Amino acid sequence: MIIRILLISFVTTFLSTSENLILAKIGKKEILLEVANTQALRADGLMGVKALEYNQGMIFIWPNASRKCMWMKNTLIDLSVAFIDRDRKISEIKELQSKSLESICSSEGNVIAAVEMNKGWFKENNIKLGAKVLLP
Repeated sequence: MIIRILLISFVTTFLSTSENLILAKIGKKEILLEVANTQALRADGLMGVKALEYNQGMIFIWPNASRKCMWMKNTLIDLSVAFIDRDRKISEIKELQSKSLESICSSEGNVIAAVEMNKGWFKENNIKLGAKVLLP
């Protein structure tokens, strides 16, 4: 209960700086995600961000399902990315190296979203392939 109160407090404080946040759930973990749902927001992603809170990340949402690629240009922190399929389940989890210009792509073509979290977050929280992503 205390964690939930602290999270709500954090969300309230953080909302004053960004209106594009959602509280989502992967497995049993609640996470705060900044939403990148336009071409400009997806292009910038987490570039320039120096740190993320433990249960904080970014969700990239595309209008059409297809094979998706991510890159880390000007991204200062290592990340893990979970590709989300049409059923809102995790289809792949990959590691992303900061400042890399290499494209990291989903192997499947039915990706509608991707969630980026601190490197290792999915493993540390026992989030596996097939885990359901609940969005508001």
